Amino acid sequence: MTWSVARVGSALHISIAVPMTGEWDALLEEIQTNISAPKPLAIHIPSRVDGATTNDEEMLRVVWDSLAAAGIPLLPPV
Repeated sequence: MTWSVARVGSALHISIAVPMTGEWDALLEEIQTNISAPKPLAIHIPSRVDGATTNDEEMLRVVWDSLAAAGIPLLPPV
């Protein structure tokens, strides 16, 4: 698995490594599971991933847009 989603206190930490071929749907499902209840106060997620393909970049933007629409502050990884 080239990604992980973990709760650390009241924040959600998402890490992504490429290539993500065939893994975006599973990542999105895991994120949705973790933001439903209780809602995190912040999400740490990279805005770009070195070596990403065009598809990886587009899918990362989809993830960012969906999280921004949820009204949760997005922060750089720690």
